Amino acid sequence: MPDAKTMNRAGQSRRDEALIAGWREGLSIVNLRGDPSNAGFRERVQGVIGIDLPEVGRTIVSARGRVVWVGPDDWFLVGAQEPAVDTVRRLHDALAGIHHAATDVSGGYTVLHLSGVPVLDVLAHGCPLDLHPRVFGVDACAGSHFFKASVWLWKASAASEFELLVRRSFRGYVEALLARCSAECGLVTRKFA
Repeated sequence: MPDAKTMNRAGQSRRDEALIAGWREGLSIVNLRGDPSNAGFRERVQGVIGIDLPEVGRTIVSARGRVVWVGPDDWFLVGAQEPAVDTVRRLHDALAGIHHAATDVSGGYTVLHLSGVPVLDVLAHGCPLDLHPRVFGVDACAGSHFFKASVWLWKASAASEFELLVRRSFRGYVEALLARCSAECGLVTRKFA
């Protein structure tokens, strides 16, 4: 992302009202597929990741990271505790004999953290979802787009913190549009773990 910009159009510094954005580096991202109605599948996955799979349209956070519901038989496991290759190996070992797929997609995706007072307004520029707290609460998730980049997003906390799973090839595009959409409020960039 470009260097931190915290000036509004009038040239006044407004750091406390700026959008805060940053890419979460070093994350392990695994795509898991399987039949959630199979009790053995769910139990064995829980044995590996430490929590049950989330309900439709939800995410769950544990000490190992976040599990994001993507579809009826599809989840992303996003975390920093262990390399994706180790998570994939442990899932394959635990799920031996049960139909499943576990794939390291860390090289193809990245996660963008967004927070601050204007986060809803900035997202509304390019995302058609209603992200108001009465509709899209903490740990809600949905697939959508930010302008022409397909994203999967979730609300990470009650403090208007959102994260977007973005294809790595769209990173520059998302950065450019984010800078454009935050020109009025300002943009503060930082690193997130």
